[in-house]
Amino acid sequence: MKQYREVNIDQGDPLIPILNLVCMLIPLLLYGAVFVKFQTLDVQPPKTPAIVDLSHPLDDDALRLKVTVGREGFYISVNPRYRQAWMADEGSGPDIPKTDNGLDFDELRRKISELKGAHTTEQTIFIGAEDDIDYETIIKTMDYTRGTTERPLFPNVQLTRSTV
Repeated sequence: MKQYREVNIDQGDPLIPILNLVCMLIPLLLYGAVFVKFQTLDVQPPKTPAIVDLSHPLDDDALRLKVTVGREGFYISVNPRYRQAWMADEGSGPDIPKTDNGLDFDELRRKISELKGAHTTEQTIFIGAEDDIDYETIIKTMDYTRGTTERPLFPNVQLTRSTV
């Protein structure tokens, strides 16, 4: 007659199931980490003692482009030498009025592209906002005025005070 040997199931290394789990989780976590992307915006904060006065000519050849985000729309100002026909007179309202859908970012990009076409070497844009404009709108304005990697517009963003 054959004799059977008794085997205790509890014998063996208890770490093997944990190691199996860890070996399965590591590739899963690495795969998921690829979808998380962070991007930083390089923005120059305004200098407290001497905020740049864009109305006073510093350099006759500088564009000194400033976009101010307001409740009624976008106000665009440049060096008086480079004023465009579509720019509104001072105090007469926004250069790009707000539409029924909100701020017109596509029109902003078109106007900024037009200015960039005439001033290809310019890199700096000053962006300001009224006090009640939310941060997301300011960031979206920065995104639309910076352009894309294929076609950069004004990648050097400097924040400034609102003068609307």
